[in-house]
Amino acid sequence: MQDTLTHRQLQSLIHVSNVINSSLAIDTIFDSILNEAISVVEAGGGGSIWIFDKHQNRLIAKTAQGLFYPHIFKSIKLQSGESMTGMTFAEKKCLVFRNDSEIKQALSTLTPFNRDLLDRSIPDNIHFTSVISSPILLKGECIGVITLDAFEKSLHFKQEDIHLLEAICHQAAIALEKSSLYREKEKTVRKLSQSIETHTNLANLVVNGEGIQSIMHYLHEKIGQHIFLFDDIGERIASACLLSFTDEMMDYFTQYAKQIIPSLEHSRTVSDITLAGEHYQLVVLLLGSKLKSLGVLMILSKQKMSELDIAALEHACTIISLELVKEQAVIETQQRLRGEFVTKLFSGQMDETLISKAKNLNFDPNRNYITFIISFETRSNVKKGVDEGTFRNLLHMTNRLLLEKNVQGMAVMNENQIVALLSYYPKLSSSSIVAEIKELAKMIQNRILIKYREMDLSIGIGRMKPGLLYVHESFKEAIKCIKFLKNYHFEHSILCYTDLGVQRFILQNPEEELIDFIQEVLGPLIEYEQSRKGDLLSTLVVYFEQNQNIRKTAESLHIHPNTLNYRLKRMEEILLADFSDSQQLFNIHLASNIYQYIRNKETLGLNRSRTF
Repeated sequence: MQDTLTHRQLQSLIHVSNVINSSLAIDTIFDSILNEAISVVEAGGGGSIWIFDKHQNRLIAKTAQGLFYPHIFKSIKLQSGESMTGMTFAEKKCLVFRNDSEIKQALSTLTPFNRDLLDRSIPDNIHFTSVISSPILLKGECIGVITLDAFEKSLHFKQEDIHLLEAICHQAAIALEKSSLYREKEKTVRKLSQSIETHTNLANLVVNGEGIQSIMHYLHEKIGQHIFLFDDIGERIASACLLSFTDEMMDYFTQYAKQIIPSLEHSRTVSDITLAGEHYQLVVLLLGSKLKSLGVLMILSKQKMSELDIAALEHACTIISLELVKEQAVIETQQRLRGEFVTKLFSGQMDETLISKAKNLNFDPNRNYITFIISFETRSNVKKGVDEGTFRNLLHMTNRLLLEKNVQGMAVMNENQIVALLSYYPKLSSSSIVAEIKELAKMIQNRILIKYREMDLSIGIGRMKPGLLYVHESFKEAIKCIKFLKNYHFEHSILCYTDLGVQRFILQNPEEELIDFIQEVLGPLIEYEQSRKGDLLSTLVVYFEQNQNIRKTAESLHIHPNTLNYRLKRMEEILLADFSDSQQLFNIHLASNIYQYIRNKETLGLNRSRTF
């Protein structure tokens, strides 16, 4: 027996090498390698090539020749150590099964399912007489197996057959590596082509004026994952998600975005997170630059994204950034024009130029108008004030809510406040419109406070005015409401000028004069209450609230009418007043009413030495 390859076998090996170098189609290479191995090995009556699939953790038959039914045989999937092929894969060396006994012992390791497939893939009159299997090794790792089968008892595998099969397996390993590299390069080229195509399609969307949401939908269709767009302070601008993404997950993710955006140090970050019990890869891509951030594009993926996929999305970020800059420029121009219009309008200087601007902004000079103002303050325990980005989002939110309610009007920035100018048909009832605007104000307040819990809001609503000529009066009334809410105690943070009664008297006088009036009328009673901590003053307030009705006042205070009469008599003595005198009673009523709204009530107790 020779230990070297025969001349014919060397020629076959050269032929195998030529086949490998002449084709990159892996299936063609497999068929050629197996066909050449069977033809040059005298005992070889058939054979198969198996490749290990890491995802399935099984050896998969890529080609089979000889006395097999290939369509059945290729359904077999072998575990490591299963049958002759699996044993060769496990041991990473060439194995020879020389007789029926060794073959039967090896076949006994097959699972019942695989054994049934093998039996059905081989004719009944065919039996294995010997088998040779050699591993395909690449850099020390077994990536597959070539198995040759003998069916004639008179033919046996020789030592040179083992050498030849090992050499062919080495060539097969080279072929697989070469084909894998080619597929990777082909994949890279395809990805780059897709990236260029994506970039081109996105550019076309922008040119055609489709807008940000269309861009998001396009990217979502391309990558098939959850995708979000946030501005520089973490407010969601747009999103495109799979149906499995719930509102609760969206809320959680939005809060997560607000936390991570301020701490970004690089143009991209890739991390793993768990959301609703599911594991995701989170890719965060910066929009704009570190010096002037426009926000971030976030992708939440169930699968790990390749470097090429992320690079393609970074190209998309350039298009998105340009679109955001364009939209922001348009919005800023609109706001500037509207702001100039509103500033002049609220000054009361109506002229032909202003009327022309009003018509360009779709405001009919002859309709009825009403104004409301939203004033923002951060709570005393929050040091940071309302920044420009937050104001921009608040303004955008207010305008969006106006459109949502189909209200004809607009909201603009005016001296760190948001001013809304709303338009209505003259025939509509003023009272019903005011009630509608109050509900609108409540909705805006609630929506804002959900997102900005650290804020305090005051909303003042002016009265309805006929035509643009008098709308500045509604603006001034809204300002008075804001002033009242900020300077005086009031139960609610939304105030309409029509709801003010005696409070209008408060608004028209400085607090010092109001305090003087209260001290002149109620001073002795306030001083008496502060020294004794009694309940006469609160009784007086309820007495006026109940229209001086003894029975209702007593019931409201849960006291006996005689007790109430005693308290009223005591108040008359302290105030040196006669409650039956309508003029004196009016002054006392007015003073007690104003007293309820004075925030700094301690001031009234600092001047006890004052003569009344």
